[in-house]
Amino acid sequence: MGAVTDKVQLVKEESARIAEYLRKLTPAAWETQSACDAWQVRDVLAHFTLSMDMFGACIARGAAGDAAPPDGSSPAGKGDQAARLAANAQRAVTLREELGEGLLAAYNERRVQFDEVLAGLSDGDKDKPCYHPAGTISVETYLNLRLTELIVHEWDIRSVLEAEPVLSSESLPSIVEMFPVFVVGRLFDPGNGMPASSRFRFETTGGAAGSYDIVAGGGEKARMETASHLRPDVILGCDTQTFVLLVYGRTTLEEATAAGKIVASGNNELVAQFGS
Repeated sequence: MGAVTDKVQLVKEESARIAEYLRKLTPAAWETQSACDAWQVRDVLAHFTLSMDMFGACIARGAAGDAAPPDGSSPAGKGDQAARLAANAQRAVTLREELGEGLLAAYNERRVQFDEVLAGLSDGDKDKPCYHPAGTISVETYLNLRLTELIVHEWDIRSVLEAEPVLSSESLPSIVEMFPVFVVGRLFDPGNGMPASSRFRFETTGGAAGSYDIVAGGGEKARMETASHLRPDVILGCDTQTFVLLVYGRTTLEEATAAGKIVASGNNELVAQFGS
């Protein structure tokens, strides 16, 4: 996807669209367990609300040339990732309990403030480094991460309330763009059980269609790269939505192939080992 200013506008639009969708939900829907194990639907909104504080502060500081950890924070990329994610999940629940019926209003208020922070960005800020607890990332990656959080967690909500939820096609390019720099090898590593390094080629269709290789196994962190002349061990065909849901653990390769959403060819043993 294009310039920083385009992504800023997309974050603004997606944030507002999701707020309007949530406003129309019934009280019972708000209390429904989402597809994200730790949260009800209303907890997902609390997470959206909380994360804007950190994202806004770190993006603004990075754009101004300061990528150092905020006071009291661990260095980027250090610390226990599982403990950090668990703490984040609990903070969302706590905020939801504190705000009660005022949660949506709080989200909208912070959304406007976050939009104002992002409005100060320019295309020249694209590659400026920013602090993130998981590791130093660019302004552009932060915007992609915000879009990913919004769209994947929106699916977590819609998937328990609707028969055929669909990821926002406008944001799919930004989500896939972020995979090789932030997700694959950090949050998604399907080769933990593979003794040798193997190349899995994803041929995706629909929005953000493309050809991508995930190289995993052999005791190394997985990595994602644009498909090249190198011969893959396995070829996996699917639409981009299925690819995103697989990478974010909302489905497994076994489930997706059984449902006909992924077609696999090549080494069947490696297919069985992928993500196991």
